[in-house]
Amino acid sequence: MNLIPVALWGGVVGLDAASFPQVMVSRPLVAATLAGLLAGRPADGFMLGVILEAFALLVLPVGAARYPEAGTAAVAAVGAYLAAAPPELDAPLLLAATAFGLAWERIGGLSVHAQRRLNERLVLGWCEGRRRPDLELERRHLAAMGLDYLRGAVVAASGAWLGALALGWLAPRWALDAVSPVGLLVVATAAVIGAVLQLFGGWGERRLAFLLGILCGFTLLLLR
Repeated sequence: MNLIPVALWGGVVGLDAASFPQVMVSRPLVAATLAGLLAGRPADGFMLGVILEAFALLVLPVGAARYPEAGTAAVAAVGAYLAAAPPELDAPLLLAATAFGLAWERIGGLSVHAQRRLNERLVLGWCEGRRRPDLELERRHLAAMGLDYLRGAVVAASGAWLGALALGWLAPRWALDAVSPVGLLVVATAAVIGAVLQLFGGWGERRLAFLLGILCGFTLLLLR
């Protein structure tokens, strides 16, 4: 597995979450799909992205609250899965990669908190008495952004590496049929989406959109 594309893309995803440019590529659906595209397997990345996106919808990153970082974890999960899985879909490993991605989100969240503490140090070292305080402020701002990119790259690449080792060890030892993991993922994702529905007005206001989504999903299954 080539970790360089994972690290480069993970840095962009980590940067987009808060620093720049916030164009939503840090959403798990986008981050995972493009990570799969970089490896030549966008469909696998998309499947992982859909599942992780459903779980991420419950997280509202408001203010300085601590929360899991779903974007870099999605990139790491895709990298780990593609390194361990065969060319065709492997449902048990997909389930394992999903579990790993959800767990790695916590590590990403801790790294975000550490980055905030580091940013505080950059601010505390600020000196307005310099001749060009505007340039000094810009320099520190760019330094914080650069560190955020590096943080995202390290979180994504290290997660992909550790996840690949874990999934590679698990693959020959986990004797599951293809039906059970898929059923578990479908039920878990549906339950999470049902919980998220309350954040968007509940069943009364969103039943049409919810039913259309179910219809589209069944249509895609029938077309496979």
